[in-house]
Amino acid sequence: MRRLAAGAAVVALMGLAACASPASPARMTLGATPGLTAAPGDVGYRSVTTVSVSGGQGTNPLWLSQVSNADFKTALENSLAAAGYMGGQGQPMTVSASLIDLKQPLAGFDMSVISQVRYTVTRAERVLFDETVAATGTASMGESLLGTERIRLANEASIRENIKTFLTRFRARAR
Repeated sequence: MRRLAAGAAVVALMGLAACASPASPARMTLGATPGLTAAPGDVGYRSVTTVSVSGGQGTNPLWLSQVSNADFKTALENSLAAAGYMGGQGQPMTVSASLIDLKQPLAGFDMSVISQVRYTVTRAERVLFDETVAATGTASMGESLLGTERIRLANEASIRENIKTFLTRFRARAR
């Protein structure tokens, strides 16, 4: 009877260890990056006052890690702040991001996730930027032995790379 109880406890703990966890906003945030940071005089410098995010979904612990709207919004706002875009100077700008797709593998050693996000930047009801950005993030066995953790890490890397690509394209077109 004790062995049965001990076995059940071990199985229960192993099940908990394999639970999926949501993506972390801090790990999805792009820090200040040379060449992507706005300076006084640049379009959008400290002008983004509103950020909205849609299309994300919460994580079911029994399935795969996902990216929620709230976590993506936090990561995007923090990335925009680090790049010098958040603030109240100049004409207010709005950034809208719609998470269209998060292509995730079900299994694998190195797991790659492809995120597709449509970004729209407006100022005074004029669209300054409206594009869909796709980016890939990969997590290897060396980063985590647990598949659920590798998916989470790949999600975070994909969203971080997606934000980086968005900022790169926005800066190139807003000049």
